[in-house]
Amino acid sequence: MKKIIGITGGIATGKSRVSAFLKSHGYEVIDADLVVRELQAIGGRLYLAIYDTFGQIFFLENGELDRVKLGDAIFSDVKMKERLSVIQDKIIRQELLDRCQASKSDVVFMDIPLLFEKNYTGFDEIWLVYAPRETQIERLMKRNKLSRVDAIKRVDSQMPIADKRALATRIIENCDTIDVLETQLITIINEM
Repeated sequence: MKKIIGITGGIATGKSRVSAFLKSHGYEVIDADLVVRELQAIGGRLYLAIYDTFGQIFFLENGELDRVKLGDAIFSDVKMKERLSVIQDKIIRQELLDRCQASKSDVVFMDIPLLFEKNYTGFDEIWLVYAPRETQIERLMKRNKLSRVDAIKRVDSQMPIADKRALATRIIENCDTIDVLETQLITIINEM
């Protein structure tokens, strides 16, 4: 029987690093962000839904979705964010389900940043990649070259990381070096 493990966290907590580690050790990881990017590619189901809903304003001259402009808009307009969320939710859920069911692996990891916020269910375990709020803000400022105010807006747009801790099956602490993180992951994998 297939084991399905959800991986989540907050923005800039290190979910991508955890997923990359798992992939490098031969595990299948379905990355919701990558699935969304594929669905947002020219002609994709989300691309068409965004165009039909918001018009040409969020598209570049070459026809591609302007992710930066769309991201800035949804992080500053709660109503727009909610509207986009409703549009995307059904399409994304179905695509993730289809990919999980099509997998031939015994263990499938699903990297879903908003797993708790969007009430995803059906997991045997949920792993939370954790970093304190201040660490998230600092990483986001550095990674995305954001001001502190903009980084705080993005962190605060998600469920507080502390609240997610109580909902997870396992906590993966990502507050130290990469070596410490990888040692922790090896221990968890060996326990599975």
